[in-house]
Amino acid sequence: MPRDKAFNTIFDQIRLLKNRGLQINNLSSAKQHLTDKNYFELINGHETLLLDEPKNLPKKYTKKSFDNFLKLHDFDKQLSSLILKKISEFETKLKTSISYNFCKNHCSTLAENNNYIDINYYNQPGSTDGPKQYVNYFYNSTDQEKTHKLFRSNYKYRGKFKGTFNGTVTYQPSKTILKGVFTGRFGSFSIREVKAGICTFYNSNQRTLLAALHTVSITSGSTVSLNINIQREETIQGLNYIDDCKLKFPYINEYNNPPFWVVIKTLMLNDLIILMYGFKKRTLDAILRDFNLKPYEKEKFLNSLEIIRELRNSCAHFELVNRFRTSQNLKINNHLISELHLLPMRSQYVIKLFDVLNVLRMYIDLSEIKLFLHSFWNNEIKYGNDDITHALFERMGNSRIDEWI
Repeated sequence: MPRDKAFNTIFDQIRLLKNRGLQINNLSSAKQHLTDKNYFELINGHETLLLDEPKNLPKKYTKKSFDNFLKLHDFDKQLSSLILKKISEFETKLKTSISYNFCKNHCSTLAENNNYIDINYYNQPGSTDGPKQYVNYFYNSTDQEKTHKLFRSNYKYRGKFKGTFNGTVTYQPSKTILKGVFTGRFGSFSIREVKAGICTFYNSNQRTLLAALHTVSITSGSTVSLNINIQREETIQGLNYIDDCKLKFPYINEYNNPPFWVVIKTLMLNDLIILMYGFKKRTLDAILRDFNLKPYEKEKFLNSLEIIRELRNSCAHFELVNRFRTSQNLKINNHLISELHLLPMRSQYVIKLFDVLNVLRMYIDLSEIKLFLHSFWNNEIKYGNDDITHALFERMGNSRIDEWI
């Protein structure tokens, strides 16, 4: 049931913990930790592992200390960091496979270098070809917001321009609108041409440009072709994704036609998942082979990506990884459940960290995480924290350390 929490000072927080029986051996250290760390993550996030009766009030601790909370907090942060590192390795492997196999099939010459932003080299998925949060955002010719970022043409450049313009000019009392092809120098960027550009400027800001346009035509809506020089910063709309990347990333601006294996670094995991639904069969099958999968295992792999994405986002947002669960609306693939002996909390939905790491282990080596978990387990058992350690691993999905990874 929803509830409210009143603000507590650091002094109030410490007094509350002491009243519940928690041992605080170093008061100044505890104050500093509560100042530096989020109270929910440090205390509330772990208290059910330490309370005498987690489900009953009043809250009470017996033979538990503030140090127990610090150990659990540090464990969670280190584990989260390790997991994020391994998911990053997996993402790099996935990006490498995608860019290599797509380029092998569609970008084999310099003239074809930028085919990866051309929708004609993909299969547009239908509404029944996958989850709507992916297939509905692959490509929509009338809605840029429902189009993958690779295929959008609504990006903007803000700056100076010197070159040629070919298109229509529309005069308004205070503004002028240019629609057409802008070819030339876009400030210091390696953008050379915007084919469907739109530039709207106030006449008072660009008097020299306006005079140059009038020498060609003073008729609104006419087609013109001339050299122009936008000396004061203006916005030109209609850039593609490659152009936008050149504006944001210096290493991409070094290329005239940056290849896919360079640009793909800018895509997030969710972008990659959406893209996977549009690859032609030859490219998709090759990607699956790179992960030791057969073509018929496509759905299993795509579902794995969704699961891994949720864990990745949780770690990236500094949430407590020991409390991680997949979302209520993410359906787990039946083949994953049967092959890995996953234990959803309800039919085909919601799995804990133990199961998610088993999914990730199919595609990347997790021995570093295994070593960390076993080391933590052995140390805590050695110091007599058996009950806390078993409760922690049970929360994460399995209280038997020998079955982890």
